[in-house]
Amino acid sequence: MDKNDDILMDGIDERIESFLRGEMTAEEETTFKQEIRQNPELRSRAMAMASLIKDLHNQNLTREATIFKENTAKSRVRPLLYWACSVAAVFAIVFGVYKDHRYRMLDATVSPYYTEYDMSDVSRGDIDSATVAHLYGLFTQIQENRSVSDIIKELEPIYNSLDADFTFSAFANDVSWNLALAYVKDDQIDKAITILQKLKTDNPDSPIYNRAEELIKKLQDL
Repeated sequence: MDKNDDILMDGIDERIESFLRGEMTAEEETTFKQEIRQNPELRSRAMAMASLIKDLHNQNLTREATIFKENTAKSRVRPLLYWACSVAAVFAIVFGVYKDHRYRMLDATVSPYYTEYDMSDVSRGDIDSATVAHLYGLFTQIQENRSVSDIIKELEPIYNSLDADFTFSAFANDVSWNLALAYVKDDQIDKAITILQKLKTDNPDSPIYNRAEELIKKLQDL
């Protein structure tokens, strides 16, 4: 790192320290938080400094608490709370950025494997059309929604009953496949792989075998 880089890094450290100490104006804080989200180097530096300060603070907290007089302690409450909120803000921003990046990566992984469904397939079984429409609606929501936890809660009982209840037997592969995709989007990779492995076992001579095998390999690389 050359001299100019050192000067730039010093400036970054000063801004991070100013943020953590609560010395920025409201406008400066807003700008700084946005920069943390957009600048990986600044985000990493802020995370490192926040972690260091948090560790040092935790080491001294008990010792300081025993020697503070009541009036001194009261004067330190507001700065301490601000410091805690500032450090928490850094961790929250970094976690939010990571979580968003992780979701985008998972969504991009499963997006080539979505299937379009229409009611012409209702003839495959004896289920009433409203039930099939709802099932297909769940599949579509997996493709369109970021949060799929509620969809998973609906599909899991159906999937778990496939071997004992033949109500959805004509749609077994569709239910299994889409539940696996939902698990991926929800970052439950192991559960998705388990379902895909069973799909391979149950469909050795079907095109879904190759699709499941291909997706498993991609998930194992995540």
